[in-house]
Amino acid sequence: MTCLAPRVLFPLQEMASDPPRAAPSGAGSELENARRLAAAGRVEAAAAAYRRFLALEPASFEGHFELGQVLASHQRLPDAREHLAVAASLKPDNAEAHVRLAQVLLMLEQLDGAERELVTAKSIAPKEPSVRYNLGRLYEASKREPEALAEYLAFLEVAPDDTRANNIRSRVALYYENSEKLDAALSMYRDLLARDPGRASAHYAVAGIRYRRAQYDEALAGYLEVARLDPKNPSAHANIGFIHRIKGRLAEAAASYTRAVELDPSDVTSLYFLGALQSDLGDMDQAMTRFAQLVELQPGHPMVHYALGKIYLKRGDRDAAQREFELHRAIQAKERADQHTASTMEDN
Repeated sequence: MTCLAPRVLFPLQEMASDPPRAAPSGAGSELENARRLAAAGRVEAAAAAYRRFLALEPASFEGHFELGQVLASHQRLPDAREHLAVAASLKPDNAEAHVRLAQVLLMLEQLDGAERELVTAKSIAPKEPSVRYNLGRLYEASKREPEALAEYLAFLEVAPDDTRANNIRSRVALYYENSEKLDAALSMYRDLLARDPGRASAHYAVAGIRYRRAQYDEALAGYLEVARLDPKNPSAHANIGFIHRIKGRLAEAAASYTRAVELDPSDVTSLYFLGALQSDLGDMDQAMTRFAQLVELQPGHPMVHYALGKIYLKRGDRDAAQREFELHRAIQAKERADQHTASTMEDN
């Protein structure tokens, strides 16, 4: 989906497996010994025991499948791929073998092969959650967003209570939001919050959608919940301040912006609005302090010199006001020139 970088590694996921068939008596002790060594974490010894078993039973699905998993869990990926590929060929209708092989191929970044194995697994077991989950992650990593969405929705349908489901709900909701499907995004966020009410990022996203729809009271309630859950989130306090400001509650807005600036002193937008609010409230000294901080951070801010000029005029310092207004006009002229140059280059 749109929120991920293209390179993704995929952890091995659990699937139910068929009970292993009994090994022939001549090889049984080697297989049992291999399993004991693997359970004890003795990878090299276990691998050696599995290979001794496979020398006696080269067509054993269990031997290749179990050895492949042991090697994969210890990042011996090329060897794991070899044995899991043999296991999948020995039992082509076993979905788990294809999934395990696909997961190793994903970790090796061999996406075409992984997709082939997962599609095969889906044809065998379309309701297996790990199949749909890993296909979704693969399509997401490949930027095939509609296909990723389809797999994620299928995953949520077959495994709504899976430990991975809420993170997938968050991904799907963000995809809808970025695709301007806001009703679908809100529905998915509501489902997510019903299951995980303490997820501040989801409250923040819902508040943002409410704000975009000019539902300011609902947006404010959402941002206040974010601030309660994550009190050191500067953006939540800044957005609370912005809504108070457009509602005309200037003192409340100034208090929220003050908190935002305390949490993030480099936020030039919050600094500007806080200075403007303090000026409107008659606290010129504080406003000047905020604007001075802003000029230090961003001398070319498009409005700060104009705001400073107004304060100097109120104080009767016309020379200082004129200097600030001239700076403001120079910044605006440069911005217009830059925009004209850019548009001319695009026309050419």
